[in-house]
Parts: sequence; structure tokens; C-alpha cells
Amino acid sequence: MKQRHDMTINTLQDLERILKGGHPVTEMRLGEILIAANIITPSQLQAALAQQQASGSKHLGKVLTEMGIAEQRHINTALAIKLGIPSIRFGEFEVPVHILALVSPEFAVSARIVPLAELNGRLVVAMENPLDWQVVERLRFNTNRTIEAVMASSDQITIAIDRYYRLKAERELEAMVDDLEFSRESIESEGDQALHRMEQEAHAKPVVRLVNAILVQGIDLGASDIHIRPDRDGITILYRVDGKLRFSRSLAKSVLAPLVSRIKITGRMNIAERRLPQDGHTRINRDGRIIDLRISVMPAIHGESVVIRILDKQAGMKPIDALGLNEREFRLLRKMAALNNGIFLVTGPTGSGKSTTLYAVLNEINKRGPHIITVEDPVEYDMEGVEQIQVLPQIGYTFAEALRHILRHDPDVVMVGEIRDVETARIAERAALTGHLVLSTLHTNDAASAVTRMVDMGIEPFLVSATLRGAMAQRLIRLNCPHCKEEELDVDELKLAVGARTDEVFYRGRGCERCNQSGYKGRAAVVEVIEVTPTIARLINAQASTQEIKEAALAEGMASLTQNALRLAREGRTSISEVYDIRLE
Repeated sequence: MKQRHDMTINTLQDLERILKGGHPVTEMRLGEILIAANIITPSQLQAALAQQQASGSKHLGKVLTEMGIAEQRHINTALAIKLGIPSIRFGEFEVPVHILALVSPEFAVSARIVPLAELNGRLVVAMENPLDWQVVERLRFNTNRTIEAVMASSDQITIAIDRYYRLKAERELEAMVDDLEFSRESIESEGDQALHRMEQEAHAKPVVRLVNAILVQGIDLGASDIHIRPDRDGITILYRVDGKLRFSRSLAKSVLAPLVSRIKITGRMNIAERRLPQDGHTRINRDGRIIDLRISVMPAIHGESVVIRILDKQAGMKPIDALGLNEREFRLLRKMAALNNGIFLVTGPTGSGKSTTLYAVLNEINKRGPHIITVEDPVEYDMEGVEQIQVLPQIGYTFAEALRHILRHDPDVVMVGEIRDVETARIAERAALTGHLVLSTLHTNDAASAVTRMVDMGIEPFLVSATLRGAMAQRLIRLNCPHCKEEELDVDELKLAVGARTDEVFYRGRGCERCNQSGYKGRAAVVEVIEVTPTIARLINAQASTQEIKEAALAEGMASLTQNALRLAREGRTSISEVYDIRLE
């Protein structure tokens, strides 16, 4: 979505000229602006208006985002156009040092704002949502200045924060580390005195600030996991971003004990226990987003190792049409969501987005208003109108045990986090046979393997063919950074390996400041979906092999996971190297 050229700020001179000319508003309505920008269709607008009328006084923008028709950034930009608020690009714009000093790095990063200039007694700031009066009021109070807000996209805010505040934040973080001077006695000694010292160190301000800085940086980078790894001489901090681990920094070994103790306190774990693994959980509010942190602490030979899983509830809850599927897969997934009985399985390795897909299907099903119960380990995202149950294996409350009780609770739809054993598989089959729709996951490489795995687990083939409605294999593939994309060279062997011609042209990101020099920005789901048609059902009854089932599905029109990944590469959205990394054949 673009604003008029004369309302785009590239330099300080542009800023002065545009603000001096005032804010020319448009008579176009919000929906008309979004239609003109091809964000929504007229029919989607009519549906949203009907929903708005039914809901009472809700703002149209909120209705559109709740329906999954438009993203909040689109609403922000459309409102900025409607009100004549200018937008800024930070390519050539330089913010003076004395202006940056007016806003603390902590506030700039947390509120995602960047000060630009002081003009006519007003502090001009760039914001993703210039109409966020709460942030504006806090900024006015903190700076004791009148605030003038202009529009900036999320990417532009990230670029500016990285440019102006990240280096300063890094220096401050290093200063925090320098302040931490702890002896190895707290690591190696035992007894109440050592425990008391560990508690004191864990509550020390430098330690608290260090842990907070590590968490905030992980969230701002869009990391899925934070790794804190001890070795013989120190500690390594790594972030998993877009599926790949990135080195962040090294810390002195003397920091390990207070750092891990602080994380344990945050996750409600026992700081005195250093010999056994522990799991913890906490929840934080970041820029109005509720983010769950799942913490795992494991003893290793050089000290306790920590992995923190970051679950952004807002980012994880997506409608089906936001998964990026092609037309066939999208149609089949909608068909599975419309079923009233049977089993639908999503397969793939850990971290392949299975939970996100299942929640998207549940979100679609939930629109019909059925009674939905989930049993998970752990419950990853809260869903309104859905009863969610956490299994507790340590007290014998397993998937199978929970599933038995769920079926007495009159559900229409059941989601089981994972089918791990034959007992859970049998109860799921029984639920499907008695008129329930069951959604679950399996750890198999492809969709056809999910079919044969059920038989291998001990479920009779005739029951599998009668209840299984479909299976989907999934991977997450990294997308090329659009700002530094260039032709991918010297990959002829990879092209042949994935079924492409050597004369085809593919692209990959070179690496720039907008993608942290990785060449990639964001990920998309790549899938293959098998529908259990009469042909596939006959093969299951005949105990056909995985390969025979896959060949039959391909003959009926299934696009394999590799073929769908190759389609993205041909569109320039990912590299042939990424396709090679996730290929199945």
C-alpha cells in the first residue's frame, strides 16, 4: 500500500516541507482505500460491514483484522492515508544524535518508535501506528514535549532501531556483563549459604537486566528459540531465527550460575536443583502482545544449558488463507475443516509449523460454533471458545488418559497434540468412528508415511481406511529477502537434484542490513496433502507400501512437497538451495 509521492519523507528537508504544508485529508472511506490498494475485495468489505453492524460499535479496522481479511499494518497505513499523515523511509534520512538522546533505547525498542526532529516546538516521531494515543501520551510525558507522529512501516522501524539503537544497546549489554563479577564458588559449593548467595545474585539488578535484554533481543529478532550454552571457558548465546541458529555473543563463565538461577526463578523452577533437567514456563507482555516462554534447563558437563522457546500468540494464530498454500492445498484444507467426523493428520519434524496449521484449521472450524476440546503438551496458544487441556505425564495424565475422559464430555471436534502410541491411536480411531472429527500430528517424513504409520502402530487397515480423511506433510522454508535478492549462481547440481532444468534462473538473497546479512527474511509453509479417496482407501486395505500410496496420490493430482517448494523458487520467493535442503525425493 503506497501513499502519494509528495507525502513520503526521505530527508529532513522533506519532513519540514510536508509538515509545513499541513495534513491534506481524503474523503475516501477506510474500506475504499483498502480496496483501491488491493488489500481487500468489495465482497470482503461487505462481509466486514455486516459483521461490524452485528457487533455494535467495533471499529471497521478491528473487524477486518479479527476476520483475518487485513493485517493491522494495512489498517494503520490506510488510516494514515485517510488522515493525510505522511510516511517515512530511512534510506537517506539521518537522525541527529541530540534528537536520539531524547528517547531512551529501552522505550524506543519497546514502543517501536524513532524520534526524527524537533520542528516548531514539536518532537516529530516515526511510529507504526501514529494514532496510538497511549504511546504518544507516554512519549509526551517522558520528553515533556508536544508530539507529532508520522507513519513508518514495521520494516522501516526495525531498520531505524537497528541503525540507531542496536549498537548502543549492545554496548549497554556489554557494560552489564562487565558489572557481573561472581566467583565460581556459587557454582561449585553446596549448602544453605551457597543457595542464599545464588538467590541474591539472581535478584541483582545487572543479572535481571541481562536476562531481560537477552529475552527482548530474541523477541525483536523474531527468534523461535534462545540457546544459552556453557562450554569449558564461557557461555554462548544463540538465537534460532527462520529455523537457523545465529551466534549472538559470548559471556564469561562466571555469569552462568546467576544467569541460570535468574531464568529458573522467572520460570518458577527450583534453583537449588542442578543435577536434574527442569522445565518452566512464564508469560510476558511485549508491546501489547502476550508471549509465552517455555524454558528447558538441562545439566551438561560444563554447567546447565538453557533453551527458551518463544511462543508469540499473535504471530502463531493465523487463518487458513494466511498459511501461503496454493489453490489445491488450500481447498483440501478447507474441506478437512468442514468435515464432521474422521481423522486428519499433520506430519513433519519438530519446528515445522504443525501446531500453527492445526490451530488455523481449528480457527476455521470454530466459526461454526461446535464444541471443541484440545489435549496438548503443552498448550501453545489460547483459543477463545475452545476448551484446552494440558497433559501431565508425571502424574499419569497422558494423551490416552485425557482422550478417554474427553469423549465423555460431549465434544464435536477433538484435537490431540500428538499420536505417540498405539493406545492413543486406538482411542482416536474409536472417536472418529463414533462421529467425532479428530485432528492430530505424527512424526513422519511425508504424507503417505502417515497412512502406513497408523497401520504399523497396530490399527487394522480397514479401520484406517474408514476413518482417515487426509494427511498433510509440512516443512517451513526460508523466503528470500526482497531487498537484496539476486540471481543464484553455480547451483546446477542442486537444480538437477530437485527436478529443475539447468537453464532455469533462480534467486537468493545476498545479505543486507534488513535481513541481518542472512539473505532470508521470513518463512512460509510448504506442504503436500493426501486425501483418502476410494483409490487410496483400497490401497490401505490391501496394506500397500508407502511408495505405492504416494504414487497413487500423485496420479490423482497431489503436488509433492518438493514440487511445491520448487514452485516458490520459480516465483523467486526462495532459493534453490532451500528447496534442496527440505526436499523429500
